Amino acid sequence: MKKVQDITFHYTSEKMAIDLINYLNHKYDLYKYKSCVDAGSGKNKVWYKNLNLKEKYECEIQDGNNFYDFNVKVDWVIGNPPFHEAWKFTEKALDIANHGIAFLLNNACLNSNNTPKRVEYINSKDFYLQEIRVVSDKRWFGRYYFAIYTKHKNNFLTYERISY
Repeated sequence: MKKVQDITFHYTSEKMAIDLINYLNHKYDLYKYKSCVDAGSGKNKVWYKNLNLKEKYECEIQDGNNFYDFNVKVDWVIGNPPFHEAWKFTEKALDIANHGIAFLLNNACLNSNNTPKRVEYINSKDFYLQEIRVVSDKRWFGRYYFAIYTKHKNNFLTYERISY
């Protein structure tokens, strides 16, 4: 019989969320902004609980707050989206974020979000990938990537639309 994995296994650890929020504040002056949304807060809500902005929102489908139905413009969209919906979450975030998007992604999400066509789409929305901060969690296999997009045009990621 296969052992059922505890659902909290998939949640971002509070220490990691705090460290990444602090990194965003140090590098991108997060707390000069007014509003943000935790796009997929989970039951532990570690991003939401630790974001110290004047206006903060959280979306968790299990709590009846579906991110796809969230239509408030915010300065930042932050969190750990469900990996199987990372691109859909990114598309939604591009429509509601005024300044930045910061998502914790796995390698498959990072690969999916950064096809030439999708990078071109992200850039057409005036967002640019600023950096990828590599992190790990001893509970999870492999590395994870905190992808940070802002409206500053110093994009380090370029692309070629020709398929060879």
